[in-house]
Amino acid sequence: MSAPDNPLLSPGLPRFGSIEPAHALPAIEQLVDSYRSVIEEITSLAPEEIDYDNTLWAEALADETLSNAWSTIGHLNRVTNTEAWRDAFQACLPIISAFATERSQNQALCQVYQTLADRSDLTEQPQAIQAAIEHNLRDFKLSGVDQSQTIRDALKEKSLRLSELSNAFGNHVMDATDGFQVHFESADRLQGLPDDALAQMADRAKANEKDGWLADLSLPSYKAIMTYADDRDLREQFYHAFSTRASDQGPQAGEFDNTPLVTEMLAIRHEMADLLGFDHHARHRLETRMAESVEAIESFLTDLANRARPMAETQLQALNDFAATKGAEVPLKPWDVAYYTEQLKEETLGINDELLKPYFEVEAVFGGLFATAEKLFGLQFEKEPNPETWHEHVSFYHVNNKEGQRMAGLYLDIYARPKKAGGAWMDVCRSRLVKGEIKQLPIAYLTCNFAPPSEGRPSLLTHDDVVTLFHEFGHCLHHLLTEVDLPMVAGIHGVEWDAVELPSQLLEGWSMAQDALNTYARHIQTNEPLPSEDLNALRESRQFQGALALLRQIQFALTDLKLHQQAPADPIAIAREVEEAISVMPSPTTNRFLMSFSHLFNGGYSAGYYSYLWAERLARDAFDLFETHGIYDADLGQRLANSILSMGGSRPMQVSWMEFAGREPRLEPLLKAYGIEGMAA
Repeated sequence: MSAPDNPLLSPGLPRFGSIEPAHALPAIEQLVDSYRSVIEEITSLAPEEIDYDNTLWAEALADETLSNAWSTIGHLNRVTNTEAWRDAFQACLPIISAFATERSQNQALCQVYQTLADRSDLTEQPQAIQAAIEHNLRDFKLSGVDQSQTIRDALKEKSLRLSELSNAFGNHVMDATDGFQVHFESADRLQGLPDDALAQMADRAKANEKDGWLADLSLPSYKAIMTYADDRDLREQFYHAFSTRASDQGPQAGEFDNTPLVTEMLAIRHEMADLLGFDHHARHRLETRMAESVEAIESFLTDLANRARPMAETQLQALNDFAATKGAEVPLKPWDVAYYTEQLKEETLGINDELLKPYFEVEAVFGGLFATAEKLFGLQFEKEPNPETWHEHVSFYHVNNKEGQRMAGLYLDIYARPKKAGGAWMDVCRSRLVKGEIKQLPIAYLTCNFAPPSEGRPSLLTHDDVVTLFHEFGHCLHHLLTEVDLPMVAGIHGVEWDAVELPSQLLEGWSMAQDALNTYARHIQTNEPLPSEDLNALRESRQFQGALALLRQIQFALTDLKLHQQAPADPIAIAREVEEAISVMPSPTTNRFLMSFSHLFNGGYSAGYYSYLWAERLARDAFDLFETHGIYDADLGQRLANSILSMGGSRPMQVSWMEFAGREPRLEPLLKAYGIEGMAA
């Protein structure tokens, strides 16, 4: 199928209106064959013929062409997850996986990069070229290029199996999330839910040709029930359904069970690390991280846990005491926590998330989001009036610099719907590539799952939604502001995994800062700004029960590390062991959160979930600088762009951080963010 016949082979932005699942496999087969031919040409060069253009850049162009098609296919599989797209994605996956392993184990290609590394003029080349060569040589070694053919074959086979298992894991989570539904013909059991949540459930029922209300395990439904439903049995029902998704427990027990997949994935990861000469998977993954050792990570997490636990115990006791005054059975169960936390927060801080939603109308929040980028970095966002997209709710923005020149693009897909993966994420549509006459601008996807608007009712966000939006936008800015021309180290590419959350967590600051909130938190009917008492309470609420929230993150991070530091064992038992050591509130023995923990098994965070806290230390310290100088300080914003956001993976993040801050990162701003400053270890 030629380019005119197959829209996946067309240059420019993806032609979403024309792309069909049937286009996927022919495009991938053609592009992989073409890429393989480029590698053959490169490896046939005599040593004296090798230069940067006919090797590094030749491969970069082939890689980017394949990546563009594959990113489009992968994106459509996540946001329009029909059976046809699943089948198309799964048909392409083994081809992509096998080729990636084949390329990474190509000894002749590795030697070409070694020849480039040995050139006397390498230090005269742009920093991106030097980094790309260094990264390639590192990755060749981590893929087993210097191992025997027997070991390389085993690694190839195991890598392919891992990709298949990861895809199946994600499909099971999505099917389990969509597959649990409760239909309410009467609203009696939904007492306590806000009108907005009820309206969304009524819309969902109508879409399924039912009367009444329909709730599922998508985040808008689940959070509303857990936070506001007066019916304790209903909260328990949904908690058990959510915490046992895709497992051998709960209402869908065994139907989409990820238990054997998780067990097999952990075993394969350990086997691959062993074949490559590493003690375990976690040690193997550290080769591309800021952290120097697993021991350093564990020490960091344990120190945080020791600081947080006394306050977490106090916070939990206070919540139990409060709930007892409301007639609750104490100690509270996990399905009671969000419900009474919301009430305690309202009584303590005078704040109610639902009552504040009229101040966070989605278009106004985006106005504040874009205004932040304009004030800090001089960016302008120009909405395309009739973009070619995959759904009517999707929009596209051209991103212009302060001179009005187009420099990037951004797709927004922010509303929940059936057959769309849950959660929120940023992904790459196109990477920056500038070479001669070729100039490809960076394009990002920003995807969320907020409650959509309906007839006569706009989309109103909770403040948690606003934080999520700023977080993902921070990832986008990291990609869009790059000034690196070589894709493999441009934008988010090549950045150490435990540093990649720095820009996203930093941008969260503008979702909580008073000067920022004053610009976009305005009542949808009166346009009045958020009252000062509510604004102050909202900022305080970000620290509310912060020690409990921090312990939960530490528990997840340590569970991840323990799973990936040893030979295969019972993953549920390991998770339970970490919970007993870290958590101050036990979960039911039926809890199977691991079986829907997509970060670890379908998201690239294996042995890396600690990255959120590792990078958050940098992010909170960086925002502390903005609060000191002014949150819209353009000079500091430009320094952030020049030192960190524009650099991509062209140099280590430690170097970029030191250029930006001029010192090592401090821990105090991170502790302050969780309300535990001053706590001794």
